[in-house]
Amino acid sequence: MKTLPEPSPAPRYLERLVIREVGRVTLLPVEDVDWISAEDNYVQVHVGGPGHLLRQPLRELEARLGPERFVRIHRSTLVNLQRVQELRPLLHGEYQVILRDRTTLKLSRGYRERLGPLLAQG
Repeated sequence: MKTLPEPSPAPRYLERLVIREVGRVTLLPVEDVDWISAEDNYVQVHVGGPGHLLRQPLRELEARLGPERFVRIHRSTLVNLQRVQELRPLLHGEYQVILRDRTTLKLSRGYRERLGPLLAQG
């Protein structure tokens, strides 16, 4: 009698980001992150006021963050869904994504379908 293979464990996503700055290392819980923007081979991690620079391409970081919390809304932007307060339609199927702190980001047409079902879950 054949036995069924063990189910693969659920993927483990990052719980903290390690931010290395001159003279210190900061451990930043991912739930504190508002949004993340790409800057070449770096990302700017936005948390409240000042951002933190992290040497990692956006696509690599996106793969390591939980998709139920972070979603790409533009080719250069990831957003924490818990921080989204409002969506406002623009022209040609694009939207403004307004965060709780009133930061305004652009949701491009190509990424719109990723955001809709995730917001409907909450």
